[in-house]
Amino acid sequence: MSLVVFLGPTLPAREVAARLPEADLRPPVSQGDVLRAVQAGARAIGIVDGYFERVPAVWHKEILWALSRGVVVYGAASMGALRAAELHPFGMVGVGAVFAAFRDGVLEDDDEVTVAHGPAEIGYPLTSVALVDMRATLEAARAAGVVSPATHEALIALAKRTYYPNRSYEALLADAAAAGLPADETAALAAWLSGGRVERKAADARALLDALADLRDGAAPPPPPPAFHFERTDAWEQVARRDGHQVAAAVPDAVPLEALLDELRLRGTDYHRTLSVCFARALALQEAERHPAPLDRAVFREVLHGFFQERGLRTPAEIADWLAVQRLDADDLTAFIAREARIARVETLARDAIRAQVPDALRGAGLYGPLATRAEAKRRWLAEAGLEAVGAADRGQDADGLLRWHFTERRGEPVPADLEAHARALGLANRHALLQMLVREFLYVRHVEGDPAPASAAPDGADTADDPAAPA
Repeated sequence: MSLVVFLGPTLPAREVAARLPEADLRPPVSQGDVLRAVQAGARAIGIVDGYFERVPAVWHKEILWALSRGVVVYGAASMGALRAAELHPFGMVGVGAVFAAFRDGVLEDDDEVTVAHGPAEIGYPLTSVALVDMRATLEAARAAGVVSPATHEALIALAKRTYYPNRSYEALLADAAAAGLPADETAALAAWLSGGRVERKAADARALLDALADLRDGAAPPPPPPAFHFERTDAWEQVARRDGHQVAAAVPDAVPLEALLDELRLRGTDYHRTLSVCFARALALQEAERHPAPLDRAVFREVLHGFFQERGLRTPAEIADWLAVQRLDADDLTAFIAREARIARVETLARDAIRAQVPDALRGAGLYGPLATRAEAKRRWLAEAGLEAVGAADRGQDADGLLRWHFTERRGEPVPADLEAHARALGLANRHALLQMLVREFLYVRHVEGDPAPASAAPDGADTADDPAAPA
């Protein structure tokens, strides 16, 4: 199971590693992060912490989208508890006391779980105390007889009135003294706090990790599938297009998209070519999302193999070098090839519609006239010569020589190692169809140029000469 956990200051990262060593641990969730996690292959998501102020919060719609695609989403403790309380009727699973309090309307305000903390680089050190933790601690103090019910209520009111970054037990005790609360009770509370504090958020986060572990191990049944229809609104499509492909917070060292686009713009036509490819890929992936299908392992391997073969990457060292240059690790590669497989599936389903656009695409590039003229002339000559269905064996051509003639001598490229994969990448059925196309081209070039075959492609016993300059 591909598992993602969004966690920040509520728990140390080492606790996730101990309970769920296989989990992909990511920073506090923000808008677009759940969308990207699902696009990357996540099948279960645990949300503990999330951003509220500095960046847009995780959107309800992206969680609903994840649920609609069969992804299990758990929430607890902080942002996860808030979203689970709002979305539990739709299938999001809430865990813990904080979730229950929001679900039941006992708590309502976001600031109950909000804290101030330091940066991720030093482990998100807390600089304030969450109000839900203060509530749990003060309730325990009241239950233990440390403070009276009246003092308990007054302390809660003082804590609630304090702006969340300034909440701490030291500040609360100072405010209690300033408000004239009983000094003996506040002194007793100060002494009791050294061992009596309750960390409700941390306890709920641990319960979420345990729930995910039970799901992974089959100790708990998965939640029932959602019973709602996901509505793909215009607002959703806009946010999905924007956030689904922006640089994720989980990859802080990724190159900003706009910087990459500037480099493309400086290369002239590369910009327009790349954006055209991006447009086609985006539409294909969007169509794949509309008609989801499980990715068969054999298909994945076939797409992976074909991808590397098409790029001339044959050895583990060549593949490793390519991955390093493209800045892809194993997980990134898996997600990338999964997208390639989905695009290939859509291309297969839309094959006729795609092919119908070829004339207009060629006209847009200014290529239709020359290619159409040559195609007509070649087709007419082959028909007149009775060579429409000719194959290499029919004419005595050596297949290896024919391949060298086309790839090496004419195009200056090595012969593809996997001809089957290369043929399929060209939209041909198989290696035989590729060779049939090449022998027709070879014979037509000889006819047009009036030259005998080059040495590499000549049938046994035929005259040889230099490779003719074939028409473009």
